[in-house]
Amino acid sequence: MLLIADGLDEGSSIDILIKRNGATYKITSFVAKIEDDKLFINPISSKKGLFQFRFTDVVDLIYRHGAQTWRWNNVKALIYKDKEGNIFHTFTPTQRAVLTNRRNTYRLTVSIRTKITYQYKADLEADIEDDDDQLDNADPAIRDAVNKANGVETDRKTSGVIFGGAPVKEETEEKKVPEYTTFAFINDLSEGGASLSADVELGMGDVIGLKLDYKNSDVTAKGTIVRIIEENTKRGKFQYGLRYFEKSKNYVQFLFDEQRKYINDMKK
Repeated sequence: MLLIADGLDEGSSIDILIKRNGATYKITSFVAKIEDDKLFINPISSKKGLFQFRFTDVVDLIYRHGAQTWRWNNVKALIYKDKEGNIFHTFTPTQRAVLTNRRNTYRLTVSIRTKITYQYKADLEADIEDDDDQLDNADPAIRDAVNKANGVETDRKTSGVIFGGAPVKEETEEKKVPEYTTFAFINDLSEGGASLSADVELGMGDVIGLKLDYKNSDVTAKGTIVRIIEENTKRGKFQYGLRYFEKSKNYVQFLFDEQRKYINDMKK
């Protein structure tokens, strides 16, 4: 069983991360049911209709239970319609979940002034809706041809909802979500997130990206704002708590080396 995780059950909250065209989107939903190694959630939709996963999307699942965080990388995402006519988005893991115990994560106190990038949650949500709307707004004959070539079925009785097939492979012009830069102070770092202070006013769910020098290369991380404190200090007007959803492979080694330097400095 690849879906084993403490506490994962019907009704559990789960995060779906979708990497598309250089941007990462996060959607939070609830587990409708679990069947063998397949997880069902109620369909992801917006005012523009049912969300469709693309062939090129990279999809991860994150589930949190108490102090534990489970992550399934590279899951298969489909749309499914059961015999009763109920429609779900389904996710099938291709590997076991990676477990991180946040209580045991070492938090390193630092004082680093660096340039950060940030993106607004509203821009991210609008972009993914616009991308998904392209096929829906196509000529019906073209849309049906794309679906047929992709091995999916179109049900005219359910407003053209597709189900039971692979994600649509499309040729689309790559768009970039607006990304802004500013300076900030990093207050502390851990394996799962960071705390930083800045003058720019951001909101819950906005995304911040970090880049730090390390051994002739860059260490990068990107996360969602989950905590905001108005502090109005020399470091900045706002303090932000960041929860990572993406980080470079060398991040953990970078953190380990910085921890070791900190301990050695404390001994002097």
